[in-house]
Amino acid sequence: MAQAETYDIDSLQVCPKPVLDACCERMACEGCGKKVKFFCYYCYRPVPTLEGKIPQIRLPFKLEVVKHEEERDGKSTAIHAKVVAPHDVEIIAYSATCIDNVDIERTALLFPGPDAKNISDLDPGSFDKVIVIDGTWSQAKGMIYHNPRLQRMQKVTVNPRRTRFWRYQSFDERYMATIEAIYFLYRDSVRGMYNGEYDALMYFFKYFYDFIQSEYAATPEKSFHAKHQKGYISYKTAAPGSSHRQLKPRAGVGANYEFDSLDLDATFQEPQEEDQWSQA
Repeated sequence: MAQAETYDIDSLQVCPKPVLDACCERMACEGCGKKVKFFCYYCYRPVPTLEGKIPQIRLPFKLEVVKHEEERDGKSTAIHAKVVAPHDVEIIAYSATCIDNVDIERTALLFPGPDAKNISDLDPGSFDKVIVIDGTWSQAKGMIYHNPRLQRMQKVTVNPRRTRFWRYQSFDERYMATIEAIYFLYRDSVRGMYNGEYDALMYFFKYFYDFIQSEYAATPEKSFHAKHQKGYISYKTAAPGSSHRQLKPRAGVGANYEFDSLDLDATFQEPQEEDQWSQA
């Protein structure tokens, strides 16, 4: 089993805090009218006050996110990729025929396994698109099992890293959030020196990670689930939030699926199986 390295989230060349901290309230999405904060989970666009302020990047190959029907929009980290790279990322709902028009000879599937090649070893000219499955680990395996076209695709993987995801899960630390896997897919595809070209994919992820670190640094007595990684909260390095507030789960909500509400008690204490991707 390959050793998972700890990646330095603070080295990412993004600075979301000043921009996102200024967005204090939910706003109606100009596409669907739903009130959201930061971005719309359904239209994949920033709220009006953030238009032109969120990084927009192009990717060297297309990404198609195939989303399980039970994957809740509000907890999907894959949406982050669509918001910052709208021209190169598509999100589609899984069905028996959802990829019938995909050229499987020119498409790779980000999924671990004995027949998976590291993305850095794959000839860049051999594929045009990579498919990523958005769902829990068990959902992802089921989708592949029931779809012969997914089974026939060349599987690719990335170098193992320890996840920085804030929601605990029942697997080991190599099981990353979907956006982490997407980010390292592009980062590991670079042959030669990496200069932060795709760090913007982690724009929202870093903001939520830093927010949680600062909130817990402000209240070190706050508890969280024992299944979290040991030392997940970096009390010595996290800066306490300047405007700490008591956050409580919303009535009727069993777990925090909406990142924009950031109900940390629910985030850390409710058992759930999140969107996970593993190098195992």
